Amino acid sequence: MSVGEKIWIAEHGERSGPFPVDEVRRWMTEGRYDAQTLAWRNGMPEWAPLYSLFSERPAPAGPLPPSPPPAAAVFDATDRPAATHMLDEPTSAYRAPAEAPDEDLPPAPSMHWGVLLLLGIVTLGIFTLVWPFMQANWVRKIDKDSKAMLWLGIGVVCLVVGEVVSIGHPFSLLGSLLSLAYFVLFITAYFAMAGSIRSKLAPHGLPVEIGGVTLFFFNTFYLQGQLRWIARWQETGARQPEPPKVVFWVLWLAALVLGAALVIPAYQRYVQRIQAMQMEQSE
Repeated sequence: MSVGEKIWIAEHGERSGPFPVDEVRRWMTEGRYDAQTLAWRNGMPEWAPLYSLFSERPAPAGPLPPSPPPAAAVFDATDRPAATHMLDEPTSAYRAPAEAPDEDLPPAPSMHWGVLLLLGIVTLGIFTLVWPFMQANWVRKIDKDSKAMLWLGIGVVCLVVGEVVSIGHPFSLLGSLLSLAYFVLFITAYFAMAGSIRSKLAPHGLPVEIGGVTLFFFNTFYLQGQLRWIARWQETGARQPEPPKVVFWVLWLAALVLGAALVIPAYQRYVQRIQAMQMEQSE
């Protein structure tokens, strides 16, 4: 095993790392691991006993320390980093056993994104204008520093003022600028919410992956799909199936195809009428 390699450690249903080989070897000499400790390094298909990764078990440097009490932590706070990079995680079949979610975490809004879409259509978009505040309110409960609610509020004010200014002046520059400000603030709020969700749920053992491109195009509905997935995890501890993502692109593509099927024939008829009128005028 090369010196530059790093090792993941799994014990008591939790995994940690990756740690440098020298550090792991030192901990082994200190008697910090037992025969039940599993390990994984890059290139291994499965988790294996830690001692099998070394040609021979390192000899203790001195008298072994007394066994810690059952409730004691395996590592000191300085021995194990608080967080690890997701790209360095092993891809083998080891998974920590399902645990009950933290009861202190407020329940996430569990409405299905399809119901949200239907209510938005029925209410002519009013419901989808209000629901983001429900999402932002939950995010503020898990992240008191979140500014998403503020961005949404300012954005809605800009939208309303822009609509009022545009009454009777559909091409008003001020109205257009205010509408643009609403869009920018709206997107900013959603990316802020996504950032808060990622950072605040990771310590609870739930790594949340929110795609930036999908969030940009399907903001309210895509985030609601994530929140429903989080709500299900809070209720059952289950992480499968994963939150929806591809379905939004499929629906968007279907809408484009349907729109093209309606618009193209209408445009062709319009062109034919224009040509007929031009022929009549030429005669």
